[in-house]
Amino acid sequence: MAVNKKSDELGKKAPAKKKQGPPKGVSNNPYGRPKGCKNKVHYDVKKAIAEKVCDANYVKGIFEDIDSIEEADKRARLKVELVKLFVPRPLNDDEQKDKDIKSAIWEKLSGENGNED
Repeated sequence: MAVNKKSDELGKKAPAKKKQGPPKGVSNNPYGRPKGCKNKVHYDVKKAIAEKVCDANYVKGIFEDIDSIEEADKRARLKVELVKLFVPRPLNDDEQKDKDIKSAIWEKLSGENGNED
Protein backbone atom coordinates (compact mmCIF):
# COMPACT_ATOMS: atom_id res chain seq x y z
CA MET A 1 0.00 0.00 0.00
CA ALA A 2 2.93 2.32 0.51
CA VAL A 3 3.63 2.09 -3.21
CA ASN A 4 0.08 3.21 -4.01
CA LYS A 5 0.36 6.24 -1.74
CA LYS A 6 3.59 7.34 -3.43
CA SER A 7 2.14 6.93 -6.91
CA ASP A 8 -0.96 8.89 -5.82
CA GLU A 9 1.26 11.68 -4.48
CA LEU A 10 3.35 11.78 -7.66
CA GLY A 11 0.30 11.74 -9.91
CA LYS A 12 -1.29 14.78 -8.28
CA LYS A 13 -0.61 18.17 -9.73
CA ALA A 14 0.82 20.86 -7.52
CA PRO A 15 -1.67 23.61 -6.65
CA ALA A 16 -1.46 26.61 -8.96
CA LYS A 17 0.62 29.44 -7.55
CA LYS A 18 -1.15 32.75 -7.18
CA LYS A 19 0.32 35.63 -9.14
CA GLN A 20 2.01 38.23 -6.94
CA GLY A 21 1.03 41.89 -7.05
CA PRO A 22 -2.08 43.72 -8.15
CA PRO A 23 -4.24 42.50 -11.02
CA LYS A 24 -3.40 43.56 -14.56
CA GLY A 25 -4.18 47.21 -15.25
CA VAL A 26 -4.09 48.26 -11.60
CA SER A 27 -1.15 50.21 -10.18
CA ASN A 28 0.34 50.06 -6.71
CA ASN A 29 0.83 53.82 -6.96
CA PRO A 30 -2.29 55.33 -8.54
CA TYR A 31 -1.26 58.91 -7.69
CA GLY A 32 2.29 58.61 -9.01
CA ARG A 33 4.16 60.95 -11.32
CA PRO A 34 1.75 62.41 -13.92
CA LYS A 35 2.22 61.54 -17.59
CA GLY A 36 4.46 63.98 -19.43
CA CYS A 37 6.16 65.15 -16.26
CA LYS A 38 9.95 65.21 -16.52
CA ASN A 39 12.03 62.96 -14.31
CA LYS A 40 13.78 65.74 -12.39
CA VAL A 41 16.84 63.73 -11.34
CA HIS A 42 17.43 62.52 -14.89
CA TYR A 43 16.97 66.06 -16.27
CA ASP A 44 19.29 67.61 -13.66
CA VAL A 45 22.02 65.03 -14.32
CA LYS A 46 21.80 65.59 -18.09
CA LYS A 47 21.96 69.34 -17.58
CA ALA A 48 25.04 69.08 -15.32
CA ILE A 49 26.81 66.80 -17.81
CA ALA A 50 25.96 69.12 -20.71
CA GLU A 51 27.38 72.10 -18.81
CA LYS A 52 30.64 70.22 -18.16
CA VAL A 53 30.99 68.92 -21.72
CA CYS A 54 30.42 72.40 -23.16
CA ASP A 55 33.40 73.72 -21.17
CA ALA A 56 36.48 73.63 -23.45
CA ASN A 57 38.89 73.22 -20.51
CA TYR A 58 37.01 70.15 -19.29
CA VAL A 59 37.12 68.51 -22.71
CA LYS A 60 40.82 69.37 -23.05
CA GLY A 61 41.43 67.77 -19.65
CA ILE A 62 39.69 64.56 -20.74
CA PHE A 63 41.91 64.28 -23.80
CA GLU A 64 45.02 65.03 -21.74
CA ASP A 65 44.04 62.28 -19.31
CA ILE A 66 43.54 59.81 -22.15
CA ASP A 67 46.84 60.78 -23.79
CA SER A 68 48.66 60.27 -20.49
CA ILE A 69 47.79 56.55 -20.49
CA GLU A 70 50.91 54.61 -21.43
CA GLU A 71 49.26 51.45 -22.78
CA ALA A 72 48.28 52.07 -26.41
CA ASP A 73 45.43 49.53 -26.48
CA LYS A 74 43.72 51.04 -23.43
CA ARG A 75 44.19 54.52 -24.84
CA ALA A 76 42.64 53.44 -28.16
CA ARG A 77 39.68 51.73 -26.44
CA LEU A 78 38.94 54.86 -24.42
CA LYS A 79 39.02 57.02 -27.54
CA VAL A 80 36.67 54.65 -29.36
CA GLU A 81 34.23 54.61 -26.42
CA LEU A 82 34.36 58.40 -26.22
CA VAL A 83 33.56 58.70 -29.92
CA LYS A 84 30.59 56.32 -29.49
CA LEU A 85 29.07 58.79 -27.02
CA PHE A 86 29.00 61.65 -29.53
CA VAL A 87 28.80 60.12 -33.01
CA PRO A 88 25.56 58.34 -33.87
CA ARG A 89 25.90 54.81 -35.16
CA PRO A 90 24.82 54.18 -38.75
CA LEU A 91 21.34 52.77 -39.22
CA ASN A 92 20.94 49.22 -40.47
CA ASP A 93 18.74 48.54 -43.52
CA ASP A 94 15.56 47.88 -41.51
CA GLU A 95 16.02 51.02 -39.41
CA GLN A 96 16.68 53.10 -42.53
CA LYS A 97 13.53 51.76 -44.24
CA ASP A 98 11.51 52.51 -41.10
CA LYS A 99 12.92 56.05 -41.01
CA ASP A 100 12.10 56.55 -44.70
CA ILE A 101 8.52 55.33 -44.17
CA LYS A 102 8.04 57.63 -41.19
CA SER A 103 9.44 60.56 -43.20
CA ALA A 104 7.07 59.81 -46.10
CA ILE A 105 4.10 59.61 -43.73
CA TRP A 106 5.11 62.88 -42.09
CA GLU A 107 5.39 64.59 -45.48
CA LYS A 108 1.91 63.36 -46.47
CA LEU A 109 0.34 64.42 -43.17
CA SER A 110 2.04 67.80 -42.99
CA GLY A 111 1.39 68.62 -46.64
CA GLU A 112 5.09 69.06 -47.38
CA ASN A 113 6.32 68.06 -50.79
CA GLY A 114 9.89 66.81 -51.02
CA ASN A 115 10.12 67.61 -54.77
CA GLU A 116 9.87 71.39 -54.80
CA ASP A 117 11.45 72.65 -58.05
